[in-house]
Amino acid sequence: MLRSVRVFYAKRGRMKYVSHLDMNRYMIRLFKSAKIPAWYTEGFNQHLYMTFALPMSLGLTTDYDVIDLKITDDDFTNEQILKCLKEKAAEGIDILNVAEPWCKVPELKYASYTLTLRDADADLLKSFEKLLHSNAILAEKKGKKNKVTLLNLAEKIRSVDTEITGDTLTVRVVLPAGNQETVNPQLFLQSFEGAGNRRPEVVLINRDMLYTENMQKFE
Repeated sequence: MLRSVRVFYAKRGRMKYVSHLDMNRYMIRLFKSAKIPAWYTEGFNQHLYMTFALPMSLGLTTDYDVIDLKITDDDFTNEQILKCLKEKAAEGIDILNVAEPWCKVPELKYASYTLTLRDADADLLKSFEKLLHSNAILAEKKGKKNKVTLLNLAEKIRSVDTEITGDTLTVRVVLPAGNQETVNPQLFLQSFEGAGNRRPEVVLINRDMLYTENMQKFE
């Protein structure tokens, strides 16, 4: 009998340069090398059943990512899966936990991000805050077949705050994420620069957590 499990992991360091497609391939190899009794689809072209809750954009790190799969061996515990994956995971991939899924993927609605920007000063902070609290934060989002959609990010922000320490500006923002809509935080930098502002040096853009509609942790 098949059993659903959810693997929680972090993606850090140089792994941020791995695309979602390559990350998919890497995870397949990881599950194979860790000898996880995962279920494969049937038919002529069999492949590992594996679902990412929210694919990561290239260049971003994350403290909290989720993959769902099905296990064919009821005697192979979540603790064993966790141990095997930890032993085989590459540097930059930290396997956090393995557990039964509590939330369904369509329940995922928001993600929180931290943008760390260097070469900042009081004037840059003032300009960034002005943009973040304006009624129009316009950015172009490329979709399938290079279709470009003009977004007003001001309508998408669930919450946002800023902090400057020395020459480092930290922006924490909660944005839509999930099957219905996902907003990339990199679009804020596009909009900021598009408004004629000096673009700061991007040190890191990190996805901190995933949430449901009522801002409960997606588990």
